[in-house]
Amino acid sequence: MINSTAATTWLEQAACAGSEGYVLSAGQTEEPAERLVKAVEPLVRACLVCPVLKECYDRVRPKGSQFDGVCAGRLWINGQEAARALGAPALPKSLVSRAGVCGEPSGVRGHRRAGEPLCGQCRVTAQRSESRAAGAATIRKRGARSARRPVVAKG
Repeated sequence: MINSTAATTWLEQAACAGSEGYVLSAGQTEEPAERLVKAVEPLVRACLVCPVLKECYDRVRPKGSQFDGVCAGRLWINGQEAARALGAPALPKSLVSRAGVCGEPSGVRGHRRAGEPLCGQCRVTAQRSESRAAGAATIRKRGARSARRPVVAKG
């Protein structure tokens, strides 16, 4: 089931609205793949004929969010497509945020400008950018002992 933070009308039209089972629990993801596919088969078929399949995929972003469950006519485990319904539509390779492509600096800026949390791809991009901006770590080295001048106490 998709939980929304903002009221949207398309969520009410989703096949998973008010239903449990579309998001897998931690124990379910460890089951053998064949058993899991059979268990979620009715959910995948219902998802396939959902009128808001593309909007759902754009909202859930299974690859970037490491999603475990049913979305866009597919079973996802740890953000990877584990099974697909026959006739499932092609999905875009990269999702466009409101102001850029996720996984690129423009996507990070778009999420921040829109006040959205960063998706998984944009979070990695932001972390890499911050580490590059910090620069390489520097270590101050001591001079050689022979190069030091002896300190003579006056007294």
